[in-house]
Amino acid sequence: MASSNEGNLRAFVQTAEQAGGFVWVIALVDFNAREVKRAMVSEENFATADAARDAGTDRLKGMSNDH
Repeated sequence: MASSNEGNLRAFVQTAEQAGGFVWVIALVDFNAREVKRAMVSEENFATADAARDAGTDRLKGMSNDH
């Protein structure tokens, strides 16, 4: 599981099975409020969980570089 850290917010990349393949899921969690602030799921299916996780990690890194 990859993560990015900023204060009490953390973003996690996980994978989930969907339609015979895998998708990445990025969740932004506020640990102070104990709630999920945002969640994103890839529209693309990947053949393996590792491929989905790598793509999600790349997406999270790209989003981190945008701010």
